[in-house]
Amino acid sequence: MKRFFSIFLMAVTAFSVLRAADVTFDFSSAEGITAMGYDLPAQSAGTNLTQAGPVTVAGVTLSATDGATATRIWNSQGSYTLRIYVDGSITMSVADGSITGITVNAANTSNFDLIANVGDYTATGGVGTWTGSATSVTLTHVGTKNAQVATIVVTTSTEGPGVDPGDDPIDPNIEKLDSLHHLASLPEGTMFQFTSDVYVNYQWNEYLWVMQLDKEGYALAGLIYGDTGKEYAPGSVIPAGWTGVKKTYKGLVEVGEPAHFANAKNILDEDYWSPFDATGYLHKIADPEEGWENYKVYLEGVGLSAIDDRGNFMITSRETDEDGNPIQASMAGFNKFGIAYPEVDSTEVYGIEGMVTIYNNEMELYPIAIVSDPGTPLWKVLYEGEDDMQYKLTDTLYVAATVDNGEQKLIFVTDNVDQIYYDTYAEWGYAEWMDWYPDWIALDCSASEVMFSTLASAQVLAPGTVKGTLKERQTNPRLVLNSTPVAIDGVELPTLTLFQYDLSQDYLTALGNEVGRADGYFFYREGKPYLCSEQDTVQVKLDFAFAPELEAQMADKQGYSYGLLCVFTLDQMWEENADNAPMRRIHATDEDYFTNYTLYPLAVISCSAVDEISAGKQVVDVEYVSPAGVVSKMPQDGVNIVVTTHSDGSRTTHKRLN
Repeated sequence: MKRFFSIFLMAVTAFSVLRAADVTFDFSSAEGITAMGYDLPAQSAGTNLTQAGPVTVAGVTLSATDGATATRIWNSQGSYTLRIYVDGSITMSVADGSITGITVNAANTSNFDLIANVGDYTATGGVGTWTGSATSVTLTHVGTKNAQVATIVVTTSTEGPGVDPGDDPIDPNIEKLDSLHHLASLPEGTMFQFTSDVYVNYQWNEYLWVMQLDKEGYALAGLIYGDTGKEYAPGSVIPAGWTGVKKTYKGLVEVGEPAHFANAKNILDEDYWSPFDATGYLHKIADPEEGWENYKVYLEGVGLSAIDDRGNFMITSRETDEDGNPIQASMAGFNKFGIAYPEVDSTEVYGIEGMVTIYNNEMELYPIAIVSDPGTPLWKVLYEGEDDMQYKLTDTLYVAATVDNGEQKLIFVTDNVDQIYYDTYAEWGYAEWMDWYPDWIALDCSASEVMFSTLASAQVLAPGTVKGTLKERQTNPRLVLNSTPVAIDGVELPTLTLFQYDLSQDYLTALGNEVGRADGYFFYREGKPYLCSEQDTVQVKLDFAFAPELEAQMADKQGYSYGLLCVFTLDQMWEENADNAPMRRIHATDEDYFTNYTLYPLAVISCSAVDEISAGKQVVDVEYVSPAGVVSKMPQDGVNIVVTTHSDGSRTTHKRLN
């Protein structure tokens, strides 16, 4: 659930007297502004009303609150206006008598979207009119950009104190209810008055979904069904005092026979009424005992069945339970709001936003919007994805190797990118393009000979066509395909970035399922093949399952130096940090870290007897520099500048997130 924060209001006012019953606040002229006691703003500048303080004339006080930007008088080439920004407001109040009318004249009719907390407010042709009887009226701007006001005329009466018109007296003996949480425990048919504020989460016809903040700041959800006589914008705060009757329909507890609903007090930020991101928790939402009814949710990467003529459909998602076991979650949906659907593709994944409800004691979702999932870049899937979730890759992918050894039909692909857009603005306050090493993943064709043969002859796979279920993300990531990706014909395969790891330099930091070159000395140890360093301090297992014929070629050449095109795999996930949490990163934390690797040779690139090896450009040193300037011989948490020194004295640098 979400935690919310209080909004503090600050007041500021200005005025000029028209006549005893009317007070005009003129923001359209230099004379009017200075007569109210404000400094005249300079060209392309503003006078902040918050800083100026309140002003009262003829018994009327006008104050203001800041919205997205400070409420202010603005000078645009000698044209003056009062500008109220999103969620900003102005309040007119009287100490004696009441306000019976307000006229707001717009300087610009675009974005002129004001609402009143009491009484009735309408706007036509750039003139806003409020009617009622109240001691205080607040007008809040809810549109985009800003509302531009020329003048405000307030009409007062000596009679008072005023009350909101249409406010019917409430029976003092009626049941009082202060929490939506307690609605279910009321006897069926109980009439009650709600004594706390609620805010609007979603409204459609006679359906009004509301939420309430409890004492700890968490949101409780409820449904009001019936004609409230009001249309509320999302985030509108409905004042306490409305009444209803506790009813249960098809297993769903709701408020019926709504009455005494007032205008919204103010409009909350979108953070309040935005959907809960429940991706990966469909199995929880589908369980009635979890209590998700009446919440607005968003689910990413789910499958949809074709909608039938009655508007029914199914939502499916591959998820994991509390013990990490894969499960297939599903829940029914119903097109209650009659929205337009995309053409449903059984191999596609979607993002869906909607209201959760109960119908005949089964959980359902009423979709507000369904969009085809735009997909996720490979690097983000590998660093932030979850096993058993479905993903669509947005990258153009390049085929580097294919393997069919009977049991496995795998296509090894890379995004071949050397930069990514790393966006952590929400958490850390920055987003930037970052130098990057290409990422790798295996595409698992399962037992499909047709799919494998199609991909084995391809070189480039089209973005958005590689779709499947993620497996083994922490070690050797692969995507179990649910459809055949589309090959791009006529495109020349670019030069792929394949890294070379020289075991003689004790340097091996490959990712799982990466295709690259490994250089070392071939030996059998206790009957098993290894690729070793010259001093034999590094011994990496070889497995010829992907190319059995290579072992026969190499068997009688122990001690030879080999350059092998390999698939690098990890035997188990790395564990690195204080909580021992598994991370998909390379950490040479132990002297024998390389024993976690198994190399699957695909081809022999070079083979030389020891006395035939020529001295070439080799890696002689690798250092990792953190943003704080700490230098290490192994990757550090976060971003590292990787400095590689070669035998000829040259140095190369890359930036990488570990």
